[in-house]
Amino acid sequence: MNKLKKFWNRLSLRWKWTIAGATAIFISFSLFSIILITAMSQWMLQEEQNAVNSVLDDLSQFYESRGPRVTTDDVYESRDLLEQVYEKGQTIRLYNQDGFELFEIQSEEPIASVAFEPVQTRRIDKGGSGQQDVLIGRSPIRSQQFNGYVEVIHPLSQLQSMQAYMILLSLILGLGSLFVSGIVAYLLSGRLIAPVVSLGHAMKKTQNEGFQKQLALPDVQDEIGGLVEIFNDMMDELESTFTKQRQFVEDASHELRTPIQIIEGHLSLINRWGKHDPEIMEESLGISMQELDRIKRLVNELLMLSKADREVGFTHDSQVFPNEVIRTVLTRIKGIYPSRTFHTALAESKEAGKIDALHLEQILIILIENAIKYSPEDEQVVIKSSVTKDFYIISVEDYGQGIAPEHIPKIFDRFYRIDKARSRHAGGNGLGLSIAKKLIDLYQGDITVKSRENKGTIMTISIPLAD
Repeated sequence: MNKLKKFWNRLSLRWKWTIAGATAIFISFSLFSIILITAMSQWMLQEEQNAVNSVLDDLSQFYESRGPRVTTDDVYESRDLLEQVYEKGQTIRLYNQDGFELFEIQSEEPIASVAFEPVQTRRIDKGGSGQQDVLIGRSPIRSQQFNGYVEVIHPLSQLQSMQAYMILLSLILGLGSLFVSGIVAYLLSGRLIAPVVSLGHAMKKTQNEGFQKQLALPDVQDEIGGLVEIFNDMMDELESTFTKQRQFVEDASHELRTPIQIIEGHLSLINRWGKHDPEIMEESLGISMQELDRIKRLVNELLMLSKADREVGFTHDSQVFPNEVIRTVLTRIKGIYPSRTFHTALAESKEAGKIDALHLEQILIILIENAIKYSPEDEQVVIKSSVTKDFYIISVEDYGQGIAPEHIPKIFDRFYRIDKARSRHAGGNGLGLSIAKKLIDLYQGDITVKSRENKGTIMTISIPLAD
């Protein structure tokens, strides 16, 4: 059994499908043939029994027509009737009450003797006579002057010949169906697994060359076609992910390299001249501290983005009242930017949002700080909230420089900055909106942007309402 299992496991998928398909068809045909042969045999046996019954009925009608006084002469006269109702191959015997055979009518090839057996009522039994099966019909004869028995021996040679013919025919057709179904299954399985084989080759090529290889979709869109489509989509997604990852590493390296070079330059300056010049030392240390603070902010933002990617701290049952979080965030922001003006228009609602309070705070801080950085100091920042059937809507609006239409689709990409020089001066690393987008996506929310150059920008987030 283990050897058979190992042999089966080593077979290719094509041969497994071929063997399984051919075997299933052969077993189905065999079961159908067995049922058909059994049903036909029962029907033919019933017909043979009806033939024996017919002979016994004719004899019974003959003796009953003689009335209650059936004599021995009447019995002998029935020989002519027996020769008329006799069928080829049958043997008809007449016995008296003591079991003595009065006469017999039989074929040219006599059937071997069947032992006499008295009966009380008509009976038909199946028995054997030599190498041949027979039906034995017996019926009593009752009258005032004669009592006896009539016996009909009916051979089943025709039934046996038909059964042998059907079995042989079924065997030939079964082997033929096994052969034909095996060939058809082999050819069809080759066509069916062709996409799978191509998929394997594409995976191997992808392993060696990268994600550029795409599979052609099969003409028939079945499960295998769906698998190929999923593979192509997965390859596209993986290629996009690796491209973004490579870009992310390059951007992160670039962002870290600049402050490190500045720090290195000022440390070299201190090493050469600052030991004896307090002004140079103080200026270089100040710039170095600013760059270190910039590196620290960048690392913190990268860690935050990494946590968002891994859904760290994410819980599906988090709930918060957004208006409370908005007021808390504004209180903190006003402490940092006391000269800025903030206007709020918050909807009075007791609905809770399906989001963690800390995550909502991070999102709002990012959006409000962006509005502050990219709008003049004398312009206000407007925070509004409203409630729909399924979402809590919060918008942050500024009246600053705005965003050109071609930049809007890219502003949520990591390290993407419209004006790198101005963003660097404002202290941004190009990660804030990426973090906000990632956090809001965790809760099946949405973030949209509406902007006009030199008119301002509206950032809107939609938070699902708690159940």
